[in-house]
Amino acid sequence: MVFQNDNVQIRFMRAAAVSVIGLVQSSFSVIPNVFQLERENRNLREDNNSLAIELSQLKEAKLENLRLTKMLEFKERTKYPMVSAKILGKTLIQTRNTITLNTGENDGIKVGMPVITEKGLIGKIIATSSSYSIAQIIFNKDLKISAKVQRSRVDGIIAWEGETNLLLKNVSKSADILEGDVLITSEYSNSFPAGIPIGYVTSLGTIDNLFKKVLIKPFVNFETLEEVFVLKNLSNEERQNLEKKFLGK
Repeated sequence: MVFQNDNVQIRFMRAAAVSVIGLVQSSFSVIPNVFQLERENRNLREDNNSLAIELSQLKEAKLENLRLTKMLEFKERTKYPMVSAKILGKTLIQTRNTITLNTGENDGIKVGMPVITEKGLIGKIIATSSSYSIAQIIFNKDLKISAKVQRSRVDGIIAWEGETNLLLKNVSKSADILEGDVLITSEYSNSFPAGIPIGYVTSLGTIDNLFKKVLIKPFVNFETLEEVFVLKNLSNEERQNLEKKFLGK
């Protein structure tokens, strides 16, 4: 009757009723919009997370590609046969620090083979299984390396005595060594091929007024190290047996 009656008062009531109903409906219509906005926001967050992960993966792939490209270039320049390996685990805070590699006897890896990167010496293999191997790194108190100052040809023995520096031992006080000099593996070594970069001199001092105290900083950053090469080069067994017999090495 309200909607059919055309009386002025009825028309006023009808208009008022329609306004009230419209206001109520618009208020309730906000509720589904809130839920819809929440769903849209959740979907946007999920999309952002997926894009962030994808971007991170792309950056990681780019960095890995750069590393592998440098390693490939180095491998092509090196005369020794070698096997690339990825580091699966490493210890850098003990006295016998090591790295675990994803290559082993099935890849031709043997105990005693040197481990290097395009930047310099890492260490040598000390244990193998069919698919894995463990390398003793230069930050290991049991590893001693015959080294040479590249500029002046002064010889010495590199050893680790804690922290992040190496010490060049058996160097006379009068030896020609300067800060910044580069150290390489010596031809006197039966464990490593000659000429592999090791590090550079960071400081000089004296020990008992007879020998120089020469601190060496390695070229390789072991904290960020991820891939290495294992050189298929073993020490000369005949020489090793002879020196062991007569020199006690």
